[in-house]
Amino acid sequence: MSQKKIGIMGGTFNPIHTGHLLLAQEALEEAKLTQVCFLPSGVSYLKKDDHILDAVHRLHLTELAVSDNPNFSVSDMEIKRSGNTYTCDTLKQLNEEQPETDFYFILGADCLFSMETWYHPEEIFSSCKILAAVRDDLKLSDLEEKADELRNRFDAEIFLLHLPRIDISSTDIRERLKAGKSIQYMVPEAVRDYILQNHLYQ
Repeated sequence: MSQKKIGIMGGTFNPIHTGHLLLAQEALEEAKLTQVCFLPSGVSYLKKDDHILDAVHRLHLTELAVSDNPNFSVSDMEIKRSGNTYTCDTLKQLNEEQPETDFYFILGADCLFSMETWYHPEEIFSSCKILAAVRDDLKLSDLEEKADELRNRFDAEIFLLHLPRIDISSTDIRERLKAGKSIQYMVPEAVRDYILQNHLYQ
């Protein structure tokens, strides 16, 4: 029996938007994944920000965003964990719970230049394969060079995904909401409805 291949999309998702979903779909198709699981973060040691929405809302928004795609799922694993959220701990738990699964961590290729500073990067690279999404504004040769450096140093398995640049950010969405502007088409309709009904980010 072949191994399941599950993509992991971690993030604050504050809020989740169309760009996240397009990246997940591209990873699913390009890497021939069985499924992509979204993991909204709990307390991120990398992001100390008073503007991060309560985890219950971020989890529900993520569930709404992926509800129409049978290949997407959501886990509250990181939200339920007390203390800081570390990617290495999440991957360790996933591998223990699902030893028959190959995990693929999906991220923006620019993260390759900072992953060495993450908490126990060697554990991250040993417990999953990396799918790094290349944006149009990043120089491919620099990325390939960095990927090779990480492969050599950590015996990492890194694959570059190519997708068009999507100029949507959670920060921009929050600023538009504060200014009373529309966020239609930037997020799924169900996400927009929930945000407006509950007066989030306003």
